[in-house]
Amino acid sequence: MRRQSHIHGQIFSLDLGGISAIVLNGYDAVKECLVHQSEIFADRPSLPLFKKLTNMGGLLNSKYGRGWTEHRKLAVNTFRIFGYGQRSFEHKISEESVFFLDAIDTYKGRPFDLKHLITNAVSNITNLIIFGERFTYEDTEFQHMIEIFSENIELAASASVFLYNAFPWIGILPFGKHQQLFKNAAEVYDFLHELIERVSENRKPQSPRHFVDAYLDEMDCNENNPESTYSRENLIFSVGELIIAGTETTTNVLRWAVLFMALYPNIQGRRHCLGEQLARMEMFLFFTSLLQRFHLCFPHGVIPDLKPRLGMTLQPQPYLICAERR
Repeated sequence: MRRQSHIHGQIFSLDLGGISAIVLNGYDAVKECLVHQSEIFADRPSLPLFKKLTNMGGLLNSKYGRGWTEHRKLAVNTFRIFGYGQRSFEHKISEESVFFLDAIDTYKGRPFDLKHLITNAVSNITNLIIFGERFTYEDTEFQHMIEIFSENIELAASASVFLYNAFPWIGILPFGKHQQLFKNAAEVYDFLHELIERVSENRKPQSPRHFVDAYLDEMDCNENNPESTYSRENLIFSVGELIIAGTETTTNVLRWAVLFMALYPNIQGRRHCLGEQLARMEMFLFFTSLLQRFHLCFPHGVIPDLKPRLGMTLQPQPYLICAERR
């Protein structure tokens, strides 16, 4: 794309298998679009995949308008009230890091894939805000759902799904990775529906304990408003998207950090908090806790593959790590 910009300029159009796209190159062009003209370019593409999975509802993939505004405002306020706006939330992250480190300790320095434990630990921080509770690393149902989320992120970046977005009629074919993605999504939605019902059993209206309660309160307040976008279906979509968004990015940053720490062991060492703001950051607390207890290294003779894999973010290839007690 960068080479094409030298020929066609900073802004040019592209046809991606029937999908019209505008490509921006350069800081000035991107800033003009996303900052100065942000409202004009705030909408989401109506891709067949998004229509199939969420009908352009929920939070992340919703069309720009009332629904997007309502759900974003609710999510931001809820995360501030029940999460990062609380002084006690730093303590909750520290508590989760203890569970995380204890789970690593069980391997006694043997090689293992850190992805599973990091994903669980990071998702539990989001779960505290969404559901008001964490899930143990032995909870098979929740672990299965997290695995499906991870698989769907990889499937969404596959050639089969790209073809589905370009030629939606292939959705009638009984094979292809897009069909596995749809099957996984249906399973996740069923699980989230049951989970939402369980965590909202003892709900007291207008006394929310977590995001689900706050959402149901908004549904009650807008029950007679025909223009309201709050619904049970959009609640399920929003919860699923918040789990993905709150887990995938942080998990991959931590996995990259561990990978490079093990690759360059000379920069490892005990760390201390450099300031209150940093201490509140989820990644900072997890990572410093990890370095304080363990020395990270690769199994003998293993050379890691640093080529990234495409997903929601660039993620490292699967790798084994040894965590030795200091």
